Amino acid sequence: MTSERAYRKKQSPFKVLEMIFHDDFGKFDFAVVKTLLSSFANFSMGSRVKLNNGFISEIIFIDAGSQTRPVIKVMDSGQIINLGINREI
Repeated sequence: MTSERAYRKKQSPFKVLEMIFHDDFGKFDFAVVKTLLSSFANFSMGSRVKLNNGFISEIIFIDAGSQTRPVIKVMDSGQIINLGINREI
């Protein structure tokens, strides 16, 4: 899902995890999905991401209650955005 395919574009790891956790709820072992989410959260701290509005940002905090929607810092402006609250980005 995170790789480019002939029939679809690649998707961000955060979007894929969100789809697995919410859209496919019950299809996977919940304990395994929860472990995957927490491991990914630890791995992605400090990573740079490109937002759907085109801005490049750095992941500065991942809330345990919303692991697929981190708090980010926009590189150009220094603005802090909580993606758990700001759902359109």
